[in-house]
Amino acid sequence: MDEDYLPDEAVEDDETDFATVAAGSTIEEARRTAIAQLRKVVPAFDESDVEFITLEEGSRGGFFGRGKSQAQVEAHLRPPSASAPAAVEGDDDGEEAAERLRGFLEHTLELMGIDAGVETAETPDGVRADISGDDLGLLIGRHGSTIDALQYVAAIVVNGDRRQRRQVVVDAEGYRVRRESILRALAERTATRVARDNAAVTLKPMSAAERKVIHLYLKDHPRVETVSEGNEPFRAVVVSPRRRG
Repeated sequence: MDEDYLPDEAVEDDETDFATVAAGSTIEEARRTAIAQLRKVVPAFDESDVEFITLEEGSRGGFFGRGKSQAQVEAHLRPPSASAPAAVEGDDDGEEAAERLRGFLEHTLELMGIDAGVETAETPDGVRADISGDDLGLLIGRHGSTIDALQYVAAIVVNGDRRQRRQVVVDAEGYRVRRESILRALAERTATRVARDNAAVTLKPMSAAERKVIHLYLKDHPRVETVSEGNEPFRAVVVSPRRRG
């Protein structure tokens, strides 16, 4: 089987959040487990930003616990910008935001023991940081998982209580540009295969940011459509023949 393709089955959800499913003997225990799982991906967040969906109430079972089932919840950590109100006067300017981003990243890199430089700049939609160094594999992580989590936390730090949320982008040695090019090529090959065989293909699990690249690239494709299925960290894009009508 081509390494770009792995079968998977699940349900569609929002592409802008971190999510997980957890189980426990009670709903409360399942929620605590879900919080712990989310913190492995995003170390710093307010628990009030987590939305829980109860999948199973759980039961104590009958005699000797026969028929007992665990409680199960689905937890979603929404991005800081998800419910941000409109901008008002008094928000800080882009230069201050860029400096705040630089300070946060330099401190984080120091704690991680990574010797790297940080350059920040304003963008039309927010601020951007480019990190440069000799070996930034640890910072990037597998398929960008570490740098995606770092970017998420950086957005919280930069925006704080600001009412209009700025877009925050954190890159390392041009990783995002290179990875996006690879993902677009994968999307193109997959679309060609789906259109040729008239059969759906499920890609390997990806982060929300990577899935978004695939979705946007194929959004207007005349012969295929995309959807995300599964639960983090095994959530994947499914490319299917476009439904007629």
